[in-house]
Amino acid sequence: MVPSFRASLAALAVLAAFLSAQAAQIGDLPGEDISTVELEKSEAHARMEAPPQKPASNWLAPSVDEQLGRDRTLIPLGKGAVFVPTYTEPRREPEISVFNARGRLVKTGQTGERILLDSGSYSLRFGSGTSIQQIPVDVMVEESHTTVIPPAWGGLIVETLDADGGYIDAQYEVVRMEKWINFGNGHGLKQERLQDIKTWILPPGLYRISKPGEGFTSLRNYITVQINPGELSQIELVYDKPVGGDIVSGGSKSLEAHTKVGSFWSYGLRAGGNVNLTRQTSDAAVRKEAAQVSSDLRMRILFDNILYLGTTELLLQDNFSKERGRRFSVASDIAEFRTTWIRRLNQWLGPYIRGTVDTHFFNTIAATDTIFIARQVDSSGTPVTRKFRDTSGDFLIAPAFDPINLKEGAGVNVELLSKYYLEATTQVGIAAHQTLVENSYTNIIDSTYSRNLSIYEIGAEGTLNTTVRLGSQMALDLRLEMFAPNAQPSRLRLDDLTADFRFFLSRNLEVGYLYQVKQTPTDAKNRFPSSHNLSLRLSFNY
Repeated sequence: MVPSFRASLAALAVLAAFLSAQAAQIGDLPGEDISTVELEKSEAHARMEAPPQKPASNWLAPSVDEQLGRDRTLIPLGKGAVFVPTYTEPRREPEISVFNARGRLVKTGQTGERILLDSGSYSLRFGSGTSIQQIPVDVMVEESHTTVIPPAWGGLIVETLDADGGYIDAQYEVVRMEKWINFGNGHGLKQERLQDIKTWILPPGLYRISKPGEGFTSLRNYITVQINPGELSQIELVYDKPVGGDIVSGGSKSLEAHTKVGSFWSYGLRAGGNVNLTRQTSDAAVRKEAAQVSSDLRMRILFDNILYLGTTELLLQDNFSKERGRRFSVASDIAEFRTTWIRRLNQWLGPYIRGTVDTHFFNTIAATDTIFIARQVDSSGTPVTRKFRDTSGDFLIAPAFDPINLKEGAGVNVELLSKYYLEATTQVGIAAHQTLVENSYTNIIDSTYSRNLSIYEIGAEGTLNTTVRLGSQMALDLRLEMFAPNAQPSRLRLDDLTADFRFFLSRNLEVGYLYQVKQTPTDAKNRFPSSHNLSLRLSFNY
């Protein structure tokens, strides 16, 4: 028994030594041990035709990986895709044309978005200039794969300014100096439209940016810029006057750029107003003193990328007057907050949601000897109307924040036109309106006021937003809102008509005129109350 036991132990020792030797031998094999590594799963692979030449540190758009991640295009069975990265935004860059092996156009698309294609070889042409000047790229498309084209071209953004630093829409010309190839004319935009400046997509090389009409050998009205592959260059051209001026300087855009790299947010503030103090002494030695104060404040936040467009605005407008011996009076008191968010399905269509809050900040006092009409309910539950008279001159017609008007809407947004000189969008959908009243009155006739009631309505809404640019110094914003309670066309009413005219004196100084009219749902004497405001505004955009 003992020898047999010893023999068994010896056999086990030999077996263990053999297994250890085998394990050591396997560990010495080349490669990576995947016995404890989870295999990666991939439904649609994204691969580069070649490594990018330089990192995208100066792009306004995010990295290529982020661009691929936010593109929601799905690759169906039997298809592949081509992806050309964007330096800024697809809407600001030239269209991509895809040709098959026979040279026939089969598809068009945008940078920053997948272009679905059948498997096979294709030729892409894209970039600024004519079709002959565009950049050709050969590509092989594989099923279920996204082929990413490495950026071997350069991008160029040109902003035009006057001698005071204000952005203007001056013209310029882009010429490649190696072979004196003219890629065409471009123009800058005003301050509020800098994010819409078109991006030039150009082959790498040295370019001459000059005033239109200047000869290639002219020694004035030009600057030069080097376009490198994989880079976005931003330059500024400075003209000595806004219209028909000469180029006096130019070069790379300052570090404090208007648009932050990788950021889709922009902000704006426009504030205006005046103070008027008067003092008069009549022939009868009667002295009169008066003070008038008016203010106009507009704040705006904009979010704009490929998928979403969001605008949030705050409008505060007040006009006060005070005469010696008389009560402080409020001639105009408007406080509006509105926000709208749009999900882009394509460049001109998408669903929207929006909300608006409309109220006032200051109390409104009634005039002397005023009649008030109140709707009440008697002990039997029957509605009755009663009249009251107040001669104190201290009766509160509209306390602060009374009433509060709320509006919510959802529907479809349609971009009708998007040009520098004219923009127009319309929204059609369903809406809910609430007028929250605590103890406010509306003037219905002469010195008679009617007690307001809270209102809750649901119906159809339609809005129209238009921006008209009249040259480089004038702009007009128009806003129209219509509402039909219970979607009845016969009850259609004007909820808001606003015209905001701006005349730019300099980069940060403008003359503004604001006109606003609304249709009141109550039985007021004037169902279309309106307001006019003329102001000198300071504009800040950063």
